[in-house]
Amino acid sequence: MAFPRYLITYVLYLWIIKYEIIMAKRRILKKEISYVAGELFTEALVCKLYIPGVNQEKADALMARILDMQDSYIVRAGHPDGKDNKALVRNYYRKLREDLQNEVNAIADEIGELSKDK
Repeated sequence: MAFPRYLITYVLYLWIIKYEIIMAKRRILKKEISYVAGELFTEALVCKLYIPGVNQEKADALMARILDMQDSYIVRAGHPDGKDNKALVRNYYRKLREDLQNEVNAIADEIGELSKDK
């Protein structure tokens, strides 16, 4: 049984829509990054534990990648470029959101590959 991709990334799309309009405080942004990473980690863990035939090494590597992604994006959220220039900061966070979206989509695809029927 494979997980539909839309279930995996639904929460992230809501998050992107919410923060694309207004930049929130860094504290809230870091919490949201942690939340999204936690959801992805949970999906990968469920695949590993409850779906028969899943490659355990690939699942472990994917979970490590999710944790590394969380750490790197939280660090990036705390250190924007050009703190005095609002345009540079806005572009920095826009790029951060785009990079996070691409990374989460790639991880969601890998989770889908793990959960495909063998």
